[in-house]
Amino acid sequence: MLRIVDYAKRSSMEWYEVMRLCIDKDTALQPIAILTHGELRVFELDDDELIGDFPGQDPIPLAYEECEINPAFLARLIHAKFPVVFKPVTKNKEGLASDFYQLDDMPLWPPAVKKFQGMDRVWFGFDKEVRITLDEIWMPESPNDTLLKKPSPEIAKEKKPRKQITPHSIYIAHRIKHGKVMLNSWQYFKQFAAESRGTELVELPGYGPIYLKQDPKDIKGTVLWSETKFTSPTDGKPVKKSAFDKAWYRVQRQK
Repeated sequence: MLRIVDYAKRSSMEWYEVMRLCIDKDTALQPIAILTHGELRVFELDDDELIGDFPGQDPIPLAYEECEINPAFLARLIHAKFPVVFKPVTKNKEGLASDFYQLDDMPLWPPAVKKFQGMDRVWFGFDKEVRITLDEIWMPESPNDTLLKKPSPEIAKEKKPRKQITPHSIYIAHRIKHGKVMLNSWQYFKQFAAESRGTELVELPGYGPIYLKQDPKDIKGTVLWSETKFTSPTDGKPVKKSAFDKAWYRVQRQK
């Protein structure tokens, strides 16, 4: 196992290029995070829609665990300034808590969270502030040209997206090329928006750097996108679920 920085050097690449290839090529070889501190608290939503500690569940340690990295969070790390900080669960003046995650939205997945798969009323939160540095991101295997290969400048130039094509159409074409299905691709698209929040650059597979945001008026059905950081509530162009589906079928017919 090598730190991603050392892995990249042995592959004659930059660390962010390794991350980008892991996302774009959807390879089985994925970075992992091994932190030196931190714990996850586990919560459960009761019948009254109130959230409390999961019965009988101790905090899940993060320190020295091999944590899988959510691909949407990995797409954010490509453009992040390290260290990246995860805030602990807090309560506001009304007594309502924030900084909760459901399993699919968690930036890091330690092995112990796998038993909660499929449990929709389970939520997670960091017990204390957690920081992740670039040195805490590792590659599980030594460099292998058959797994990761930097594209030539000519190929990279050819793949540069045309401005008249919408980002979600390019992303859809990339997903279809890699054998993905429409519903999972939409959910994945929304995860990128949750990571970006309109203020953090994320690497949209097949397209490149972009700002995404969930529409506060329609969180489930609309994602907003922009080439620049969101600065006002009216920023961003919408991608509705219906438009995403139509684009999917259109691109699919072109294959």
